[in-house]
Amino acid sequence: MLKPAILLQAYELMATARAMSELYDANKSVCRYVHSTSRGHEAIQLATGLQLQPCDWMSPYYRDDSLLLATGFTPYELMLQLLAKRDDPFSGGRSYYCHPNSKDPDKPSIIHQSSATGMQTIPTTGLAQGIQFMEKKLPDQLGRTTEGYLPIALCSFGDGSATEGEVSEALQFAALKQLPIVYLVQDNDWSISASVDEVRAMNVFDYAAGFKGLKRLQCNGSDFEQAYATMQEAITYCRTIRRPVLVHATVPLLGHHTSGVRKEFYRSQEDLDLHALNDPLPKLRKTLLATGFTQVELDLVETEAASRVAQDFEKAQQADEPPPGTVADHVFAPTSVKEESGQRTPANGEKVMMVDAALHAVEEIMETYPEAILYGQDVGARLGGVFREAATLGGKFGTERVFNTAIQEAYIVGSTAGLSALGLKPIVEVQFADYIYPGLNQLVTELSKSCYLTNGKFPVQMVLRVPTGAYGGGGPYHSGSIESTLLSIKGIKVAYPSNAADMKGLMKAAFLDPNPVVMLEHKGLYWSKVPGTDEARKLEPDKEKFLPFGPAPTGIPGQIPKIQKGKKGFHIYE
Repeated sequence: MLKPAILLQAYELMATARAMSELYDANKSVCRYVHSTSRGHEAIQLATGLQLQPCDWMSPYYRDDSLLLATGFTPYELMLQLLAKRDDPFSGGRSYYCHPNSKDPDKPSIIHQSSATGMQTIPTTGLAQGIQFMEKKLPDQLGRTTEGYLPIALCSFGDGSATEGEVSEALQFAALKQLPIVYLVQDNDWSISASVDEVRAMNVFDYAAGFKGLKRLQCNGSDFEQAYATMQEAITYCRTIRRPVLVHATVPLLGHHTSGVRKEFYRSQEDLDLHALNDPLPKLRKTLLATGFTQVELDLVETEAASRVAQDFEKAQQADEPPPGTVADHVFAPTSVKEESGQRTPANGEKVMMVDAALHAVEEIMETYPEAILYGQDVGARLGGVFREAATLGGKFGTERVFNTAIQEAYIVGSTAGLSALGLKPIVEVQFADYIYPGLNQLVTELSKSCYLTNGKFPVQMVLRVPTGAYGGGGPYHSGSIESTLLSIKGIKVAYPSNAADMKGLMKAAFLDPNPVVMLEHKGLYWSKVPGTDEARKLEPDKEKFLPFGPAPTGIPGQIPKIQKGKKGFHIYE
């Protein structure tokens, strides 16, 4: 049996979570955002949160307010987000309830969490990928537990989202690379209004059996002691053996799907009564009574929890609103590259093709920044990219910094959010622009919104290289142009160089930009073999060349007064 102090702490937090849920439901008209709560899921969430340490990383999902309470967040802090207040510690009033992010040094860190179910598995697996890389290459930059162990990542999601393709990509990569990550899957038998027999052939425990090297555990997530023991086994295994583990926890759904989708809309009374039998609160109360606590003591715990929650809610309602003038803040993080630098046409320079200018830029980056890594389809040492755009890099920098991935565009794109949060600087590649679309979900949902919805805490520093456009023999599925699609996405930057000099300067600036940058690299200009493209070959700029985003070079300057009068007022710039 667990120590009475742990059981009592869990009961206090569980009573707090229940009081919050009931208070929110009674004040639905006051709450700014649609919201979900952890009612029924409290035991497994508390059992998990109480065993994580500040050096760890976790990704809760929208029903995980008990997990947040267990890791040290207060009801008042959570309520500030529910009510969209200025001092909401997560998003400054920008995002839904229980969409956390945090850099608090006394709690596990949390990257941006979106509403898209299952999507967090890829960025969180990216965290585990980054932790593993830093263990080998930059160990001094990682924190430690109180016992001296390295950090782990934990990703929480519902069983209903395990059918998402992104979940499969994340599990595949974690199992392949043997990453230090715990996947906590909470299974309440429902996927909004769809029951399990309608949406899945098997639960996630059975599904995960296909991923070799992924340890699997399952438990009754409504029983706190059993849940604690299972999560202790999972976390200890992950922390010490440094390998992935998935926990499947069965739980009742005692609350609504959300405040807007009420349980009485789609669930029978019989189903509600069946789930109520597994309410974790009376189960834990029974355990505490058997341990020696009295009814009076436990009643007082519940009364005091409800009183604190009510006081916090009243205080949160009085908190300041976000100033309207800040609504556009943090769409982008400021970049350090604001002016052009270096020599564009050095005296001893040689003309190079665009593909070589890109290759040399990445090579110089990787020589200078040990935190830079390159991965994607076929970019490893064996081929160096299907266009030879990464040739020699794998051999020069090794397989831990330059490596192939599976055909997983979503993982290639979305994993960079986790790597960036750790301070790494990923350069990734999708092989053809035509095939970027499976990665757009991560680019739009996770990366482009991360800086804004974390109130500036987690901009995603990444460069996404995308060979684009027509070239000889490409055909309809290898010649696509996607710039118009990308330009509709707020929160990313797009570069589309037309010559080798610009390619190198923009690649360098893109790497240092703290925001997501898509580098469109035209395949027809890569080697200047297409008739009329020889001008894409330019003298190669020096190593210090950085070309900032925004200002354009002047090719033919005009005389403003004459232009305003509609006259031909230009001269050729040389």
